Amino acid sequence: MPRKLILNSLTSDRYAVEQLISEAIEYGDIVGELQYKEKLEKLDKEISILKNHHETHASVALFFGGAPVLGSQGILASFAGNVLENFQELINKAFASKENGRLGERGKIPLKANSNLMVTQVAKGSFGFVLDEVSDQVEITETALKHTVEDVLELIDASAQPNDEVFEKLIETLDKRVLQSLKDFFITLDKAHSTMRLVGDEQEYCLDSNLIHRARQRTEATEIDEDEELAELKVLGLLPEHCKFEARTSDGNIILGSTTRLASEQFRSELIGKQVRVNLLTKSIKPLHRPERVVYKLLEFLD
Repeated sequence: MPRKLILNSLTSDRYAVEQLISEAIEYGDIVGELQYKEKLEKLDKEISILKNHHETHASVALFFGGAPVLGSQGILASFAGNVLENFQELINKAFASKENGRLGERGKIPLKANSNLMVTQVAKGSFGFVLDEVSDQVEITETALKHTVEDVLELIDASAQPNDEVFEKLIETLDKRVLQSLKDFFITLDKAHSTMRLVGDEQEYCLDSNLIHRARQRTEATEIDEDEELAELKVLGLLPEHCKFEARTSDGNIILGSTTRLASEQFRSELIGKQVRVNLLTKSIKPLHRPERVVYKLLEFLD
């Protein structure tokens, strides 16, 4: 279960206990006051431990409201199945894109088995599901899937918020097939007139029906065209840790962009200032009501 969700619950319990302590003092209930203060100390300890706990695996809670949901009693099975499938596919594609650098135009999603989440609990409140990364291995550092889930939650929220620039900045990093899955996710939500709340390890996002409709319009109106080609570049700079590069093309233009993990691993300092052959992805992004932009991604060094 997401740490944020557990903290929310403990914080709510703490507030309730504080109210009981106030009432016990007001009515002179000394025994009750001592019991509630003991309970409060226990809650404070649990909250402190949880805040300092370093969670390494992915965990997210998806809550739904609106037309497909009947309070905390139930949710339409057809809607639940579709929206969970859309969300999982979005995670699968985003994970594969980050790990491989680029997805093919079609076909199977690479590393799909490594990015599957499992429904581990049904969450009440409105009605929702807790999805966890289940593994027998104990990780010291955060898993790649945890980072992917956090990035996807940020992407979902940015897609719905009024600020176009934040959304467009994130879109620059997206694979074409990831964008399509994002569209499908919002179409399912919007058609069902659903609301949504997403709770991750540290962040929480709430999207009402208007925000979801905006996200659907924005993602449906955004197009990404990709062209992969062999190119000769003069490398002016590359930051392997940040996966960023700067280079001069054969016709003299300076281009900036990102690199795949493979290209960053291939990079050697002696390549700076040299003409090299690379596999380059040129991406044309056409957002809603904004001019078309071109971004570049260095996929791999061929020399």
